[in-house]
Amino acid sequence: MKEFQLIDEVMPGVPPADHARMAAARARMPGGAPRPRRPAWPKMVLAAVAVSVVMVGGFVAVPLLRGTGVETAAMPDPRAVLDAAADRLAARPLGTGAWWRREMEQVSRVKTPVYTVEKRVKDVLWASPEHGYRTQRGPIFAKPLTPADEQAWKKAGSPDLCDGCQMGKTYFTPLKLTHKPATELPTDPEALKAEMLRANTDDNPEAWLWGASQWLLLDLETTPGTRAALYRVLADLPGVRVEDNVTDIDGRTGIALTYGNAPTRQEIIIDRASGELLAVQEELSDKGKAFAAYVVKRLGWTDDPAPKESRFS
Repeated sequence: MKEFQLIDEVMPGVPPADHARMAAARARMPGGAPRPRRPAWPKMVLAAVAVSVVMVGGFVAVPLLRGTGVETAAMPDPRAVLDAAADRLAARPLGTGAWWRREMEQVSRVKTPVYTVEKRVKDVLWASPEHGYRTQRGPIFAKPLTPADEQAWKKAGSPDLCDGCQMGKTYFTPLKLTHKPATELPTDPEALKAEMLRANTDDNPEAWLWGASQWLLLDLETTPGTRAALYRVLADLPGVRVEDNVTDIDGRTGIALTYGNAPTRQEIIIDRASGELLAVQEELSDKGKAFAAYVVKRLGWTDDPAPKESRFS
């Protein structure tokens, strides 16, 4: 038993208990020397800890065991998460190579009266200061989205899921969204916004910036600093929301820039750790097309040669 040790610690003026005195005290207890009982208050404190971790206005409330107050820890603000990701991206080296390559999958989900079909096509963009742009696409793969959709499709007679689909080809597609080469675009958000608006011909600058930004991220060899600045340009637009814990079509979770509402809602999803682009996706629930997305698989400079054949091997 440690009761007497506790007394010695909290009451140092009391003479220490010798063995005989401790034996006599135990003998006077009903039932001899019972099993030591722990005070009731530790259980109450543990219960309080278990139930009092609560969300209040974006804060986590945690009780202080050494007092009666409550200490709060702020949950990460989505904009702060975005800025941190942008900072990490901007700090990355420019990279080197003969070609800038972006690999992605274009994904669409189309609803028929009885089932939903998902179509995917591989899309690789090659960019070179000397040779321009090449886009390599195809072939298209289509399948029912879920097992239930597959059953409905079979019941409907297993019609062709890819009517009109074509084999992949290589296209030469120069893009002109700004007056400067992509690698020379500003890394300051305000300067980048001004440069982009020089090419604007739309009556709605906000919508134009949103649309043009997607293609700057997907189809131009912009530097990490420019891409980070672009995130901040979009986050500051009045119609754009910054949302955390958003999942792309392949199940990857990140921080998202979101524009619009149902039935048309667009998202640019960014990896929190690296700041790299994960996906650009859109809901089109009012037009029969349930979902469309560009899922990024790889992006950066490479010395791999660009393809000369018009089809994927």
